[in-house]
Amino acid sequence: MAIVKPFKALRPAVQYAKDVAALPYDVYDREEAKAYVKDKPLSFLNIDRPETQFDDNHDMYGDDVYDKANEMLIEEEERGIFVQDEKPYYYLYELTMGDHTQTGIVALSAVDDYLNDVCKKHELTVAKKEADRIHHVDTTSAQTGPIFLTYRSQKSIKEVVKKVKTDTPLYDFISDDGIHHRVWIVSDEQDISMLEEDFNQVPCTY
Repeated sequence: MAIVKPFKALRPAVQYAKDVAALPYDVYDREEAKAYVKDKPLSFLNIDRPETQFDDNHDMYGDDVYDKANEMLIEEEERGIFVQDEKPYYYLYELTMGDHTQTGIVALSAVDDYLNDVCKKHELTVAKKEADRIHHVDTTSAQTGPIFLTYRSQKSIKEVVKKVKTDTPLYDFISDDGIHHRVWIVSDEQDISMLEEDFNQVPCTY
């Protein structure tokens, strides 16, 4: 059965959320990433793609590049751009594009699930990109790129999600690309326990 747990997120302070929000690191090439962050000092892409802080000829995989990512993350924590929750929570993240809305649960997924084939693999990874992300995570001591998983629909999980989404979201903004972002914190102890127990009944993730 799947192990999916709450965690203490390091997340943008509410007033900075729209400025921090960024597309995944791998949708840009180096030139595009550097152009994008030029006038967006708080965009998380600065940290996710730290080579943007160096000359074009600089080795994008040099140790100093990853050190720069860590330096920027620490600095922004100290400035209050990022805050960390004191207790472990689940988080609901809703994206709306046009008439289509999808909601995900942000949580921890056990490495053992991957190793024990509870998490079903669907693709191989590129060794160079894998090494880059490992170095980035190790240097920043942060999981800076979420892993997207799915699972068979569970009625009890859907009911908790539906209940939480009746509350006012913590984040609610439209990004520059027109996508509507909303995030809720699942902070009720009973809801947290129910989600953890419900995921224990999920036979596998994908």
